[in-house]
Amino acid sequence: MNYHGVHFPDTNRGQALSGKQLLQVAETLGQEWGRVGVYLDLSTTDLDDIKAGEADVTMQKLKMLELWQRRTTSEATAQDLLTGLEAVIDLPVKTRQLLRDMINGTLTQPDR
Repeated sequence: MNYHGVHFPDTNRGQALSGKQLLQVAETLGQEWGRVGVYLDLSTTDLDDIKAGEADVTMQKLKMLELWQRRTTSEATAQDLLTGLEAVIDLPVKTRQLLRDMINGTLTQPDR
């Protein structure tokens, strides 16, 4: 995907991520999404339940992020998510960049 920076004033580091923003993050994750869930303190049972309950992989990733959002003791902001994922060695560059753009108030709009 090609991205072009677009400023969205409602996306800043202090606001909880919206469902649409979580979907954007989910779409950037690849095969490592299960490991991402573990880094976000979800159990393998949680991840197995998500996989069993949803056939679409992108929706599995979204449900994983939504579960993190419900369980986290933080505000569930882009900064909180990025901080939780700092140790994920194989986190896609586009995921890190998307979260940084959300933190900085510039949300990347994918060209489709």
